[in-house]
Amino acid sequence: MSKLRVRGNMLFSRSRSSVVGIFAFFFLLSLVFVSQIAFAEGVQPLVETKWLAENLKKPDVRILYVGSMAPDDMAKFGSKHIPGSMYMSSNSLMKVLGNGSTPPNKNEFEALMGRLGISNDTHVVVYGEGGGNPFITNAFWLLDYFGHKKVSYLNGGISKWAQEKLQIETGPPAEIKTTKYKATPDSSIFSDADYVLKNLKNPKVAIVDTRGADAFSGKVNEVETNKRVGHIPGAADLMFFTTNLKGDGTFKSVEDLKGVYESKGVTKDKEVIVYCQGGVRAAHTYFVLKHILGYPKVRNYVGSWGEWSNLEPAKYPVEK
Repeated sequence: MSKLRVRGNMLFSRSRSSVVGIFAFFFLLSLVFVSQIAFAEGVQPLVETKWLAENLKKPDVRILYVGSMAPDDMAKFGSKHIPGSMYMSSNSLMKVLGNGSTPPNKNEFEALMGRLGISNDTHVVVYGEGGGNPFITNAFWLLDYFGHKKVSYLNGGISKWAQEKLQIETGPPAEIKTTKYKATPDSSIFSDADYVLKNLKNPKVAIVDTRGADAFSGKVNEVETNKRVGHIPGAADLMFFTTNLKGDGTFKSVEDLKGVYESKGVTKDKEVIVYCQGGVRAAHTYFVLKHILGYPKVRNYVGSWGEWSNLEPAKYPVEK
């Protein structure tokens, strides 16, 4: 009888040890999983030069210089850029973005990321010559749209970096190993013309024109192919540069940004649709509203005025 009791105790002890071991294994696994999520959530959308200087050599960080439309932009990059930078041209971005009549091109984006050595787990830091180049935030928006979780914008760009006498590199972009990228589009931050039309009189939706007062009023036609001038009815006139940036190209304070948007009725409780001529400048305001002010619902109408001004006037109205 005593032998059976001893044997039973041994079996129970082994069984308990096995259960404890299994529990410990899954507990450790969950810690790893949680830490991975925490890292992804801990990536800040807006980073300062000090942070990048301290994280410059991390293997998972890819620094991406986003070009402007200036003809000498590539030469400027070659004369001065942050060490380890890759170069992304505005043309390559526009090829992905398209004209807004259809969503951005998933295949083109995946190919572009692959050529730049960016994988789904890479922490991408985008920057440019300064803060006034909206293609930088356009790159950010595209990364957001295609489901990239780790992306940051360098406040002030290479201008601020150089002023602070941080390390500078010259010459061609860094050599990289190409990768495979899998995009997962997020339609909740994209708008087409019909979505705008459906919400023209919706009190829970605010529309923001980021072009500037002359284009907004119809005094200036920014592009000859625009058949009509003016703005989308009910839109708020909030030119991206003067609204969002200080004179040195860095972003204004949260308090200042919050004040100017709320004064125009662009409040956090509303869904916001931003537009410009072709979805590029609008992406700058998207970044401010979504990632600096924390607005939960912001969409970029990529077709913007380039599309709206050429649609059927009776169906797609214009105000001046």
